[in-house]
Amino acid sequence: MREPDLQPALTHGERVRLIPVERLLDLRGELRELEAREALNGFQRWILAHKYTLEVPAAHARSIVLVAVPHPMFARVELAWQGRTVRCASLVMSDFETTERSLRALFDERGLLFVPVSDLPMKRLAARSGLAVYGRNNVCFVEGMGSQLSFAAYLTDVPCDDVSWAELRPAPLCARCEVCLNDCPTGAIREDRFLIDNERCLSYLNESADPFPGWLPASAHHCLYDCLRCQLRCPMNKPYARPGIGPIPFSEEETDMLLSGVPAEAYPPDLREKARLLGLDQWPAGLARNVRILIAQAEAGGGERWVRAVTSRGAPGSP
Repeated sequence: MREPDLQPALTHGERVRLIPVERLLDLRGELRELEAREALNGFQRWILAHKYTLEVPAAHARSIVLVAVPHPMFARVELAWQGRTVRCASLVMSDFETTERSLRALFDERGLLFVPVSDLPMKRLAARSGLAVYGRNNVCFVEGMGSQLSFAAYLTDVPCDDVSWAELRPAPLCARCEVCLNDCPTGAIREDRFLIDNERCLSYLNESADPFPGWLPASAHHCLYDCLRCQLRCPMNKPYARPGIGPIPFSEEETDMLLSGVPAEAYPPDLREKARLLGLDQWPAGLARNVRILIAQAEAGGGERWVRAVTSRGAPGSP
């Protein structure tokens, strides 16, 4: 089986790369060199020490099926609260279930191993195998979809001819562009090196239940979690820009559940479906705190001004 043989199962604009599992050993060496060479923060060291598995699997796996699954850039969200509407943005999840179901049917039909795996450095695999390029913001960009994507990976016993192994470098456009550097609300994107300071990134701060640091400006808040600023105006997204989905309304009762920290498994069906679509069930720790500050921002006028500015461009990625 080769990459073209996977195309019949990829019906939602996905892109795929088949990579020999031995390439994990190359990544292990690269990441060890990175750890020795770069001044990494605590979160980056935790990722290298605990998040990734970089051993070659022993159970008959010969290749990694790496898939870029597209999704809308953002959703417009409307939170009903105390008689007013609070407008903000949210990320949107890729439809991994449909992609996996289609691929599994293809592999099962041929009696081939197909095992999901989540603890691989997928962005680096994508960039090194030529499926994607890194932007200055450390976000991956894939031809045909920009950065509007998430990665999924699977182990299989399909043999794989060695793929080209590209040098890891930012996209050429990043050398003469500073849009994301100037738009980052926290200064996480660095001018002096490729690796961002992810402990300053709003995505990192939004996913924690800890209080926001005092240096974080109130104007930074615009999303239920994560952050969109470095992608919305990126010139590499412009050719693939699509309008955000929504608005997705949350009733006062649903907003109150978000504020109260009710666990996602206790949501009523309608709210559970919205949480699944937007990925709110994956980042529960800081959600109540984030909603509180978005409400405060809207009351001050800042948050809604930002959302109007985003949606008035008609599509993400417009410069």
